[in-house]
Amino acid sequence: MTGKAMLDRFSQRDPLAVMTRAIVTSFLGERLSQLFTEHRGRQYQRAIEFSTLAVCMAEIALGTLENRNQAYAKYKEELATSATAFYGKLNRTSPQLSEAIVSYSAEEAFSVFDHLGYQDWEILEGFRVLALDGNHLQKTEKRLKGARGLCAAPLPGTAVARFDVQKQMFDRAYLLEDAHAQETVILDRVAEDLGKDDLVVADRNFCVTEFMRNLMLRGASFVIRQNGRLKGKLLKTRRKIGRCGTGMVYEQELEISKNGYSMIVRRITVELDRPTRDGDTVIHVLTNVPARLASAIAIADTYLRRWEIENAFYHLTTTLTCELKGNCHPRCALFLFCMAMFAYNCRQVLIAALYAVHDQEEVDQISHFKVAKAIQLPMPGMLTAINETEWHRLTPHSRRGLANFLLEVSGYVRLDKYRKSVRGPKKPPPKRKRCKKGTHLSAYRLLNGGPQTC
Repeated sequence: MTGKAMLDRFSQRDPLAVMTRAIVTSFLGERLSQLFTEHRGRQYQRAIEFSTLAVCMAEIALGTLENRNQAYAKYKEELATSATAFYGKLNRTSPQLSEAIVSYSAEEAFSVFDHLGYQDWEILEGFRVLALDGNHLQKTEKRLKGARGLCAAPLPGTAVARFDVQKQMFDRAYLLEDAHAQETVILDRVAEDLGKDDLVVADRNFCVTEFMRNLMLRGASFVIRQNGRLKGKLLKTRRKIGRCGTGMVYEQELEISKNGYSMIVRRITVELDRPTRDGDTVIHVLTNVPARLASAIAIADTYLRRWEIENAFYHLTTTLTCELKGNCHPRCALFLFCMAMFAYNCRQVLIAALYAVHDQEEVDQISHFKVAKAIQLPMPGMLTAINETEWHRLTPHSRRGLANFLLEVSGYVRLDKYRKSVRGPKKPPPKRKRCKKGTHLSAYRLLNGGPQTC
């Protein structure tokens, strides 16, 4: 069977896997070497190519490989070095390089979006809405020498991500190797990457006076929940505006003074219909967006979009591999987390191609978990059946060619196979009867109504 016939068969049988391979292979192209040169820091590139490292971690993030040991075994010939050198190279990956991977994937995805005819989801007219949140990587196994005699497990670091809500994609990452460092230490860097028409939506962890002032000086806007530490002087009288989707909305001006300067912001108060998971019945949101550009209700609804980044983190955890228990070195752990964000962005390109071909309502109902399984299971077989040389020859290399290829393969996707499973309302558990310790039930008698010994 020819390579073209093999590709056609996979496209018809496992289109999601074919689309994912096309996107990931295209993004992990020659430009990675240039990316390494620009952001390598003190790293060098001799026997081990950075592109090979990126491919190894991308396969782990996608779930086609379980750990670094499997990655080394698979790519041993390309790496042409020992496992110790491979692990050492991963452990020395510069945080700046990991951050650059996320930005690079977003730029590449945006260019494909243009050829797919993707239309941005407008949230607040005239603004690019960006959600900001941090993720503390989970504790790891005690493989580091200094942790072996301790009860406490080491934490490999923290990743603060910026999420483009309108494109549903991670476009920036800010990494902290010290897991005990506060997320606020990178806020100056966050402000430097923002400009006019950018609107930051963030939780109260980012409610820092200097940060909000820096955003205003750069012409950017913010919608940030007020925390209890930030005090100010309320001005004028609180006005009742109306209802939003979660409760009654009020507005009042707030003056914030610190270190000899002051600023006046709008404070939007929402008296919630139902308490939050922390038990809060009232939340206060601060913004510098003028009332003529956005009403208080629109600001309250915009703040709710902060949950989009929470959903994205959820998918990183449940449908991709963003953390490994055995991956305890900070730089390697953060590199894997960024490659998971890279994989998430690739999947969003796939979803955009589905939107371009299928009805929006049908695409909205697909399950990310089922999509992930449809990609992971056939991928090893496809990688074996169609090697890299044949794949490079059979698939397009330009962004326009990639978009056209994705549109063609999207036509083979049967969305009904990946629809979300919807369950009915949960019933309260029945009151249980106590049984003697060590007793068991007969399943046969239980199903047929026979006597039980309990």
